Amino acid sequence: MRVLASMASVPAPRRRASASFLAMALATAMTAGFGAPSARAAESSAEAASAPTSTATATALPTVQTDMKRGTFMPYKTLNEILSKLRTEGEGLFVTRFQLHDLKERDKPPAAGTKLALMSDEEYIPIPIDEKGRFDLPTFSEAKAKGMELGSNTPPKSMGIQLSIDIATPPEQLDMNTVRRIVTVGQRLRGELLPWYLRWLFPQIDGVIMCSDQPQWALEWPEGGQRLRLDLPVDPKIRESGTPKDQPSRPCTALTGQEQWPDGARLMPPAGGNTKLWVLLRKTRPS
Repeated sequence: MRVLASMASVPAPRRRASASFLAMALATAMTAGFGAPSARAAESSAEAASAPTSTATATALPTVQTDMKRGTFMPYKTLNEILSKLRTEGEGLFVTRFQLHDLKERDKPPAAGTKLALMSDEEYIPIPIDEKGRFDLPTFSEAKAKGMELGSNTPPKSMGIQLSIDIATPPEQLDMNTVRRIVTVGQRLRGELLPWYLRWLFPQIDGVIMCSDQPQWALEWPEGGQRLRLDLPVDPKIRESGTPKDQPSRPCTALTGQEQWPDGARLMPPAGGNTKLWVLLRKTRPS
């Protein structure tokens, strides 16, 4: 018979900062102010217009027009670089998610017919968008990404892009070893692997947040022939990402990896609690 020893609820060690979510709003640098078609395309059009008619039997073809405009939310080579680092050096711990939103009404989904595409002088790659404006972006070699731009058929400066970095580990598989890896790898990515001009896109990660319908989380681990259980307290300062401002957040708690519990201590989320994991961000005080 397995003995389950219950320990009193012990608050986590004091943290320097906590945050309710990771949502890097790139609307400032990534507004949809799209430029004119490329110089090569313009030159090709001029050459076609000035070329003489070869024969009397030649038929003039209709001009092909598109509502997709080349331009940039931000240079795609920058996004490509940070996505490549996350996917190759992130040890499978992180998942990137993008969402297109109205700059004036952030909760408003894109209008029907909104399109996104990666474009260069040689390629046109449509980017699928779901009904909530969510999408994913591919990565390319540095040379290929250098000439790419993210284009749209939306009016200039009407839409923004939000980039979120989520945790890939399911809640029921999270243990203290994974929490410590998330913090260590996240800080190494930002401090060592990303160049200085990309670090503003990647925040300081200080732990993992768990939010559920019911505040009934616990850690369990074997020790001395018994199985120990530690209840985790609610952190009232944390608001779950995506919670409307006029509504209360679901209860949340957090782990920083600095706790003294063993690496094998596994999170026991509440059954049917719809638990969601978020990264815990470091809050910096304005100087």
